[in-house]
Amino acid sequence: MNDPQTLLATASRFPETPGVYLMKDADGGLLYVGKAVNLRTRVRSYFISDHADRAQIPGMLRLLDRIDLIVTNTEAEALILEANLIRKHKPKYNIELRDDKHYPYLKVTVDEPFPRLLVVRRAERDGAKYYGPYTDVSTMRRMADFAKRIFLLRDCDKALPLKRAVRPCINYSMNRCSAPCAEKISVDGYRRNVGDLERFLKGKRKDLTEELEARMEAASSELRFEEAARLRDQIRLIGEASRPQRVDLTLTDANCDVFGIAGGDRDISMAVLHFRDGLLMAARNFLFKRDKWEFSSEGNDSIVTQFYTLEDMEIPEEIIVPDNAGFSQPVLQEWFDMRADDTDGVNDVNSDINNSNRQSNHQRNRRKYERAKIQVTVPQKGAKKLLAAMAEKNARAYLLQKAPPNASQDVEDLQKALSLPRPPLVIEAFDISNLGESFAVAGMVQFRGGLPNKSAYRRYKIKTVEGQNDFAMMMEAVSRRLRRLRDEGGAFPDLLLIDGGKGQLHAAMDALKDFENPPLIASLAKREEILFSPCLDEPLSLPETHPARRLVERIRDEVHRYAVTYHRNVRGKQFTRSALENLPGIGSVRARLLLERFGSIKRLTAADAGEIACVRGFSEEAAQRLKEALTATGENRGFNVDEGGGRKKNIKS
Repeated sequence: MNDPQTLLATASRFPETPGVYLMKDADGGLLYVGKAVNLRTRVRSYFISDHADRAQIPGMLRLLDRIDLIVTNTEAEALILEANLIRKHKPKYNIELRDDKHYPYLKVTVDEPFPRLLVVRRAERDGAKYYGPYTDVSTMRRMADFAKRIFLLRDCDKALPLKRAVRPCINYSMNRCSAPCAEKISVDGYRRNVGDLERFLKGKRKDLTEELEARMEAASSELRFEEAARLRDQIRLIGEASRPQRVDLTLTDANCDVFGIAGGDRDISMAVLHFRDGLLMAARNFLFKRDKWEFSSEGNDSIVTQFYTLEDMEIPEEIIVPDNAGFSQPVLQEWFDMRADDTDGVNDVNSDINNSNRQSNHQRNRRKYERAKIQVTVPQKGAKKLLAAMAEKNARAYLLQKAPPNASQDVEDLQKALSLPRPPLVIEAFDISNLGESFAVAGMVQFRGGLPNKSAYRRYKIKTVEGQNDFAMMMEAVSRRLRRLRDEGGAFPDLLLIDGGKGQLHAAMDALKDFENPPLIASLAKREEILFSPCLDEPLSLPETHPARRLVERIRDEVHRYAVTYHRNVRGKQFTRSALENLPGIGSVRARLLLERFGSIKRLTAADAGEIACVRGFSEEAAQRLKEALTATGENRGFNVDEGGGRKKNIKS
């Protein structure tokens, strides 16, 4: 059994996406399968609650050793996958419904002369066509009812055609059936309705609607107004019932393995999703060190070939591999073709026993290939592209679970990259934000152990610099920060990271001359992503995937966000106060009180005099005068109000 705190830490790294989680014991046995809208929140809840209302959960948790997961695109897919896995594995702690409930399908009995539309619980190989499954049963039943009304399908179980026509039932009188039992419609006419039904269920609503509109116009021009009215009603009902649908892969008998790749700072994860008869039956995950496999380069086809040769894996009809992952579709296709044509098996010339065993394995594998030609696909769009994206999501989730970002290791990598004499456990970064010569501010963020320490963030209004001089502004911000730490007896950070190039770096270094034992310093140029540091002989350019580069980029982006946000707030307040102080009788104090009460000039302009009079310092007469001034000003020229994001908006009452 794994420690609960370890399992909780693992669950905290799960993605916040829909999916299915599989709880397993130390022997790999499946204890429980569950679905979740948010995998992280759902799995974490097992270790946070005492589960007083569900006594079986503590017993299951005592046996729990690990938790696997499969990420899906939607909650509905998670529901379907959960049902499939429970039906296949029958986990001990899952509740098995007595009726072995399946999500329903819509069945079109195309093998009958006059097909019907039925709601069934299983998709079988009986010559019929199945659409679904539908997790929203009420919506599915409404759709079936719509379809029967639109396409006038029979709802009876009579074995048609009959030897002799009979009197039609009441559904015909209610325009809900075309009455094939009474020979009111021909086989071809009924089949055309069924064809329209299939297009409707497949989601080809646009083409169907256009064709029905053409039929309606033709019927109207030929004075067949009842038929035209029926077609008009069909078009309306199709519009009401139309909604995106995902057809279960059972309908196409799809058998494929889908590979997904996700790369991290130091590791690469691969997920393989196994679809059999259209259902996702299993998912396997692998983890590689990045120095063993650089997935952005070519020549990684052996990963796929080893997957099928080192293990006695069932090979499906199609192999789907991702683009830009180092896989070559022609090479893989040729390898599978050669395997299918090879009659000698693996090139091994050992003992007769080995040859005998090899021949037996080869015959078994060859039967797999003979079933259908193996097709290797690199999808670019469509449903297969969605499957590839799903596999990538699973690979990324597994990577985050098994190889989460290692902040402390990132710090060590940064020390090595910059040749620093000690690890930069505490990093403080500075950035300047201004609008020309106005509203100059600086932001400072602190990262401790490679992670943001938001309680230590600081912001500064530039006070001593006139004009636009980013270097002098940087000197002021750095000096004020270090002076405050020195005066209060605080410890200097291990590293100062400056947003900018050599100029900003030298300005900050000038500020450090006034302090004993100053911190180490480095800067990151914005466009070139080049690192500068006195500890380096030359500027340093790291690869995009280098952990140290990713760390300093995260810090740089965070301090930039923080400084820009503060700059926008300062600028917005200044613009708004200036607009109010231009009104008669309004000074800085009254402007501040009005903004505290209403928040913006827009809401102040919409307020009546009585609401304004509630503000401290305003009599009813003063409030009325202000209201009149606001109205007159808004009608004459409007206000240029900054909404807090630097964007001016003209507001008129």
